[in-house]
Amino acid sequence: MAKNPKIEFFIININSYKKEKPTFRDLFTELYIVKKSRNMRDNINNSILMNTFLQYVFDKISGKYKVDNQKKKAFYIEKEKKNLGKNIKFLSEKYIIHGLIKGGEYDTGKEEGDLKNPDKKSKLSNTSVLLDDFYFLLYTPLDKSKGILILQNYTSDQISDVFLPFIRDLFKIDNLSLKANLKPFMPIEMQKEIKKNAIIEKFTFSNEYLIDDLDKDTHLSEGFVIEVNIFSKSKSINPLSLSFWLKKIRDFKITTSKGEVRSLDTFNKQYGYIREKGSTLSTPTRFVLDDDSIKIKPTIFLQNYITLQENYIPIWKELEDFALKTLVEIVIPEVYPEDFIDED
Repeated sequence: MAKNPKIEFFIININSYKKEKPTFRDLFTELYIVKKSRNMRDNINNSILMNTFLQYVFDKISGKYKVDNQKKKAFYIEKEKKNLGKNIKFLSEKYIIHGLIKGGEYDTGKEEGDLKNPDKKSKLSNTSVLLDDFYFLLYTPLDKSKGILILQNYTSDQISDVFLPFIRDLFKIDNLSLKANLKPFMPIEMQKEIKKNAIIEKFTFSNEYLIDDLDKDTHLSEGFVIEVNIFSKSKSINPLSLSFWLKKIRDFKITTSKGEVRSLDTFNKQYGYIREKGSTLSTPTRFVLDDDSIKIKPTIFLQNYITLQENYIPIWKELEDFALKTLVEIVIPEVYPEDFIDED
């Protein structure tokens, strides 16, 4: 199975039972007060608040596993002395925590073998975790109620199904906030870039159809799903020309066993499949053929953006630089447009 690295974007929305949403400053101030047993809320230095949040994260997963017994997955941050997380970087003035977590499946029932000795094998224990490194970035601007999560996964090995619930819980503070809402997000600028540099591999049209009286002696009838797949021979159809090709293709007609002529435009389910040009690892993304539009899933396959090692693991420094640059130059201006109003 291909180990294709990808990153996904999420908007973190603080959720509260109060009419006025608390900000990250409110949440981190509450954490600081509880930790220090102080009742002073005003004039707490930004750096102190961000450090309080960082320590709060470390207390939960630094040097110890966060375990999901139902999904049989676990993850943690490698611990260094002074209870700090190894491979974790902290940019307090930019409200950013980012770095690597380790995680994967456990209790898989698998065996491990030896390439040099096929007869040497042993079953993994039910506490053995199959570990991968995963990159994450948390952006929590103190005076906002909305943050950003960037998370790297693989197509074959994912950590999101256990890491995302952890993030939701992370911003649940007693008497102040509920579990955070996470919304998948893809910056419009990146959607445009993908569409510009992508190809549509195929179109699929399907419809249920009842065929009866196939044999007058037996009077058989059966329901079938008729599926028509149309492939681009040159593999060069650009999404920007979707409207033109879709009009032509939808006019294709088939004739049923009863002599009924149906155009593909009448089929109930209509999909297209898009792939980033030059990407040999990414799985084509399905989209609904609706109003000539393509809604790109909030996933970026990293093959076309950074260097991958021979085992398809990212060069972590390149991924880190790519994530930070994307955050600052593309994501933040779109998520917080109010901070980029030109008063001139």
